[in-house]
Amino acid sequence: MNTSELPADIVRIAEFLARNAKMSGGELSVHELAKMKASLMNEPTRWSRLRVTAEAFEAQCREEGLTATDATEIRKYLRKAQAGRRLVPNGHSDFRFAIPYDPVE
Repeated sequence: MNTSELPADIVRIAEFLARNAKMSGGELSVHELAKMKASLMNEPTRWSRLRVTAEAFEAQCREEGLTATDATEIRKYLRKAQAGRRLVPNGHSDFRFAIPYDPVE
């Protein structure tokens, strides 16, 4: 999967993360990372391998302007979630992106 195949909601999330990183000095804050972890845990159908690969999402995040370090961290979270491992967000545990999406079963 390449970035042009990503669903629109995933692209918008990458844009959101990059915009917030830019507003906080160029790197994602711990709050944004916690929101990402929470979304991965609370919205598993959004983040299924059928919809997005960790590599494609990392590439999209880089295209949007995230640092290599932040994009790699996000990729690691996504891989863990897709492998069925549990992520623990520090705060924001009920967070879900307010961006509609069509789940793929």
